Amino acid sequence: MALLLPWMAGAALLGAFLPAARLTILLGQGFMVGQVLVVLVLLAVHALGLGVSFLPGAVALTVVAFASAVTWWARTNRVMPSWPGRSAGWHLLWLIPLTWFLFERGTVLAGELALRPLYAWDAWMNWAPKAVVWFNHATLTPFVSPADWLQAAPGEPVYTLGNWRAAEYPPGVPLILLWMMLGAGSADHTLIYLPWFLLPVSLALALWGHLRNRSAAPWLAALAVYAWLSQPLPGIHAALAGYADLWLAVAFCLGAMALDEWQSTGCVRYAALALVMALACSLFKIPGLAMAGILLVAAVILVARPSIRVLATATIIVAACLVAGLIAGMWPGLWVQGDTPTELGLPGTLPTLRIEPSPLLPYLWESLFVQANWHLLWLLVLGSLGLGLVDRGSAILRSIPLLVLFAGSGFLLFVFGFTHYFNQAVNGVTFNRAILFLAPIAVYVAFGQLVPWFQRSPDSDESGA
Repeated sequence: MALLLPWMAGAALLGAFLPAARLTILLGQGFMVGQVLVVLVLLAVHALGLGVSFLPGAVALTVVAFASAVTWWARTNRVMPSWPGRSAGWHLLWLIPLTWFLFERGTVLAGELALRPLYAWDAWMNWAPKAVVWFNHATLTPFVSPADWLQAAPGEPVYTLGNWRAAEYPPGVPLILLWMMLGAGSADHTLIYLPWFLLPVSLALALWGHLRNRSAAPWLAALAVYAWLSQPLPGIHAALAGYADLWLAVAFCLGAMALDEWQSTGCVRYAALALVMALACSLFKIPGLAMAGILLVAAVILVARPSIRVLATATIIVAACLVAGLIAGMWPGLWVQGDTPTELGLPGTLPTLRIEPSPLLPYLWESLFVQANWHLLWLLVLGSLGLGLVDRGSAILRSIPLLVLFAGSGFLLFVFGFTHYFNQAVNGVTFNRAILFLAPIAVYVAFGQLVPWFQRSPDSDESGA
C-alpha cells in the first residue's frame, strides 16, 4: 500500500485533471505527483499536531485516489485506452527486445536493491537519519546545526548530523523514506527503498508518452526508453537507494516535458503540472531551487512568447560568455586580483559562492566523453542538435525543453567552472552526480530533435498509450 497507493492517487488525480492524456503519461507523471502528495500530506499531518503515522496519510491518499478516479471516469466514460487496431499491431514488435532488456536489467537492479543494506554515504549521512528519527519519535523532530544542538536544553528532542548542513536540506527524500518505513512498520528493511527502483521506470513511461505525442514512431520512442534506462550512473542511483539526485533529475525532466505539452497543445493545465514538478525540485535538494527557477522562467517565456531573434541573441550571448570564461579559466592567473576572492552571497541558508574561474574544460571532457557514466548520451545530444540546426536552423530554439537543457547546463557550468565548487569537479563524484540532473531531459531533447527526421507513418498506433 505504501508503494502503490501514492502512485494510484497521483495517476488518478492527473487523469481527472488531464482526461485526454495518454495512459503512459498519466502513469509516468503520476508517480512523481503521488510522491509530492505523500510529502505534503505528512507535512500537513505534522502541522495539525496529529503526529506521524501511516493511517492518516493512507486515508487521505485513498480519498484522493477514489474521488479522482470517479471524476476521471465521469469525464471520459472510460479508464483504460482502447486497444490499437490491427494496422498498428506490428509496432508492438519493437517492444519485444525492449521488454526483454527491461526484464533483465530490472531483475539485476531489484536484486541489488533487495540484497544490499543502506550503503550510499549521502543516504546515511544526510537523508536516512532524519527518516529513522522521525519514525521512532512518530513526529518530525527538528534537526539543527551542531552549535544549536549544543545550546539546547538537556532532554530537548533536537538532533544534529555529521554533515551539519544536512539539517537545512529540503525534507522531500526523508519524508518519502519515512512513508515507506511507516507502511513497513520498520526503519530497517531494504524493501523500503523500492521507490528508487520505480523512479526511472516512471520516467521511462512518461518519456514514451510524451515522445509519442511529439509524433515519434514507436521504434524511436523505444530507443529513447532504452537510452534512458541503459545509462550506468542513473542505474547506480536506482540500486544504491538513499540519494536525492535521481529524484531531482526526474522531477526536472518531467517539468520540462509538461511545459513542452503546454507549448504544443496550448492546454494550460500542463502549466500547473510543471509548477508541481518545480515544487518537487525544491523539495528534494538545494540545487533544486535553481532547477525550479529554470522551470518557472521557462513558463514565463512561454507566456511572453519572445521572437526567435530575441531567443537566439540571448542564447548566443550567454553561451559565448560561458565559453569565453571556461577558456580563460584554463589560465587562472589571468583572473587572480589579490588574495581575497570575490564572494557572491545567496539568501537564506544557501551557501556563499566564491568566484574563482577554474580550468574545468578537461574535467568536463573526461566526464562527458571519456568516463563510462553516460554511454554515448552526450554524443547523441550533440549529433541530434546538429541535425536540428541543419533541418530547422535557429527555429530549434522554439523548443522549450531545449532551452531548459541549455539553462540547466549553464547553471552547472557556472557553479563548477566559476566558483569554489570546482574542487568537487576534480574528483568527478559530485560533478557527475550534478550532470545526472540533466541526463533525463537530455534524452528527451535528443530524441525530440530526431523526430522530424523519422516521422511516423500514417497507420501508427493511436491507442492512447
